[in-house]
Amino acid sequence: MQITFRNVTHTYQAGSPFQATAIRDVNFAIHSGEFLALMGHTGSGKSTLAQHINGLLKPTAGQVLIDEQDINAPGFDKRTLRQKVGLVFQYPEHQLFEETVEKDVGFGPKNLGLSDTEIQERVQEALEKVGLPYEEFKEKSPFELSGGQMRRVAMAGVLAMRPQVLVLDEPAAGLDPMSREDMLQLILSLHRGGTTIVMISHSMDDVARFATRAVVMKRGTVAMDGTPGEIFRHADELEDMGLDVPVICRLAGELRKAGLPLPEGIYEEDALFGSLKNIWEGGKKNVQ
Repeated sequence: MQITFRNVTHTYQAGSPFQATAIRDVNFAIHSGEFLALMGHTGSGKSTLAQHINGLLKPTAGQVLIDEQDINAPGFDKRTLRQKVGLVFQYPEHQLFEETVEKDVGFGPKNLGLSDTEIQERVQEALEKVGLPYEEFKEKSPFELSGGQMRRVAMAGVLAMRPQVLVLDEPAAGLDPMSREDMLQLILSLHRGGTTIVMISHSMDDVARFATRAVVMKRGTVAMDGTPGEIFRHADELEDMGLDVPVICRLAGELRKAGLPLPEGIYEEDALFGSLKNIWEGGKKNVQ
């Protein structure tokens, strides 16, 4: 399944004295199987763009296409779309409301009119995917769980709809270091299982570790689009946008300034250590 943005603009309160354009003339596509990172400074349009992917927001101009079908065209089934594209907001645990974990995770499938057996199967499957054993957690109140567990329950509620694409807005925000790493590993496992991931993130190190592609937003437009390696070659431009770069990328830059002939675009430990090893071995040969 491919999701295409074609000349998409979104203006909040269009036509009023308070109108504000959040994204402007956006053109790019999300391809099946990608792990796409959406990056950008606060106010760059990332979250607005993400909410167009499953039709939560409608473009002021332009089109959002699913396999060449305009999702905002008359007669398009938005209900089916939201089964295919799951959206997990920042701090999704704030949206938990049912008295038990099982009921909360099963809320979406129940609204699809599925049988009790099918709902139970989906709830069990989703909880197992997020690392919460069904029998242990099904009768617990979501509000008695840890912050990390609550977020997993909220994500399980989205996964119970069996989406092909999962859109996550800063999924690790506010978690302690261990819960944060667990959440990121969960997202990676979902990607490896075939789910297309679109992740909004401020963490360049997370983008470097997990993303196969990155789109950088600046003032509502797409400023960069490419692999992490291609994006991080423009470290100075990223910093001018108020974005950080991965620690390894910064270290490689400092070593380059100190005179070491390191190639541009290094952002992973293995690549840096490999380049340093080559420089060291080349130096030894010259001495000999």
